[in-house]
Amino acid sequence: MRYAGLFSLALAGAVTLACGDSTGITVQDLVGDWSATQYRYINAADTTQQVDVISLGASFTLTVVADGTASTLYTNPQGGTSSDSGTLSGDATTLTLSGTPFQAQRSGDVLTLTDRSSAYDFDGDGSSEAATLIIRMQR
Repeated sequence: MRYAGLFSLALAGAVTLACGDSTGITVQDLVGDWSATQYRYINAADTTQQVDVISLGASFTLTVVADGTASTLYTNPQGGTSSDSGTLSGDATTLTLSGTPFQAQRSGDVLTLTDRSSAYDFDGDGSSEAATLIIRMQR
């Protein structure tokens, strides 16, 4: 299934903000409901090949509350859902979800997460190709 890899983003147990250099994103910076406006896979071998699953009907939300608890809800284009919850802590530029570190950038009410070691089945043959995943969310 083309969208199987999308479920791996759900929070598993704990979600952590790892130490980083410049942006210093804190839990308090993330409090609120974040809805994905872009969930784009870019083929590592051919950057002109891109798929934004939001434009195909998927949705992804991240909800963070002041005590550091967080939850996600992903709905794939066929209507199947996956959700999870965990705890945020730390101060950083890296947000780790289900063991996957995402480079995190926040500008006002826009949060962008980038994973350069993702995968997606671009050609529908059942095998995923190396990809960069960019998730852009609006609060």
